[in-house]
Amino acid sequence: MTEVTAADPQSDRYGRSRTPQRRLSRRATIIGAAVIAVAVVVIGVINFQPSQEPTDPRTLNYAIVDSAKTQVSVAIYPDQTRSVHCIVQATNDREAIVGFTEVSLEADPQADPTSPKQIDVTLATTQLAASGHADACWFE
Repeated sequence: MTEVTAADPQSDRYGRSRTPQRRLSRRATIIGAAVIAVAVVVIGVINFQPSQEPTDPRTLNYAIVDSAKTQVSVAIYPDQTRSVHCIVQATNDREAIVGFTEVSLEADPQADPTSPKQIDVTLATTQLAASGHADACWFE
């Protein structure tokens, strides 16, 4: 006669049951939350501080008048507390600078920093230019 045995234990059939994971202590949870809060504050301060460099200028238009003159229209974003200075230059067909000047936009407390101001510049050039553009700006 054959013996009838009881069914295999459940752990043999399905594998071991999971042991519950350890939870962080109350102290570790508070320290972790404090670190996250400090990180959020630091990121907020960095993102909302005034910019160290002005927004890049935009070249709106340029016209080569002759070999001695080029007209350039640029858009510069004003600042309410600092003067903005920009380089406007004319280059020839080989990208050599043939005309150069600096333009300034004085600080204006009523200025809208999201709305650019148009500045028209006439550059004296040493030879026929191929283009004119605003190159870079900085605060002063």
